[in-house]
Amino acid sequence: MAKERTPDELQYRGTVNRIAWAMLIFEALFSAVGVLIAVIALVLDEMAVVGLAYDLVAELSYGFLYAAIFLLPILFFRLFSKKAGTVPVFGEIHVPRDTVLYLMAGLALISATAQINAMLVSLFDVSASVESIFGSEVTGNHQLILMIFTTAVVPAFVEEFLFRGMVLSNLLPYGKSTAILGSALLFGVMHQNPAQLLYATAAGLVLGYLYVKVRSIWPCVLLHLFNNFLSVIQIVMVERMPEQTANIALSVMQGVIFLVGIVSAILLLLRHRETRREILAEGSFEKDPLAEPSEATASLSFGQRVKHFFTVPMIIFFAICVVMMLMPTLLTALLF
Repeated sequence: MAKERTPDELQYRGTVNRIAWAMLIFEALFSAVGVLIAVIALVLDEMAVVGLAYDLVAELSYGFLYAAIFLLPILFFRLFSKKAGTVPVFGEIHVPRDTVLYLMAGLALISATAQINAMLVSLFDVSASVESIFGSEVTGNHQLILMIFTTAVVPAFVEEFLFRGMVLSNLLPYGKSTAILGSALLFGVMHQNPAQLLYATAAGLVLGYLYVKVRSIWPCVLLHLFNNFLSVIQIVMVERMPEQTANIALSVMQGVIFLVGIVSAILLLLRHRETRREILAEGSFEKDPLAEPSEATASLSFGQRVKHFFTVPMIIFFAICVVMMLMPTLLTALLF
């Protein structure tokens, strides 16, 4: 006889299911918008639209449709959650004293993961996947501006509000660890590209930790934007500089990022130890002020939360994402 689920388990599964249904809507929109963008390109070709006009219509259409893919699931999630209610986003604009250090340390960690990801990609033949990450080359200044808008600005806002604002915030009452892990895993598979899976998941972990630690979504948006902006700059450097010069410039850039990130991480550790030492010196028997305010309102263990995270709708979403990730490789194997 199956064990009857507790009220906390039912509440948690209900939250996970609503998130999963919102993500399935995201997946449907993702596929539909892909077709719509292809149709827009065909229409522009038929109308013989070229040059700046073509780039403006194509890129701005892509940017706004991309935003809709991420924002509409949030709306549906709120509709699904009318009875149960939703957890508000940490939307206050405040900058704690250590925010800049967290940003620099986070950027260095994401960059390091990107380097590891690149090495792993080089071990496997995923060149087609890599090309799909970066898209077409930047050939003009107006295309560069449009690329910054569609690749850095738009994703930074809409992806953060979906994955940190909706997913992580609503999992947070059940425990920080599973909220960060769950939102990061969804963020990773959402990209539906094997060449990005490790990198995107690691970035999701960093952004999730930052959101919980700083208790504001805006530093996450800023870190996400700056990281994507650096990716665009790196593409431009490779395209517009001589190969040797570009390699040197990229190495210097990465070195500076890592150095500043390591220094920031060390300063964070020293400040944490200093603050804790001051607390212990005061001899306070009260709750440790360093501890984050408790979000765990449901009495579920880590194992229970992991187990009940993989509900049927959530498994379906993961399965679809895995199929979409493997489809290019499978098609290549079958056709060639």
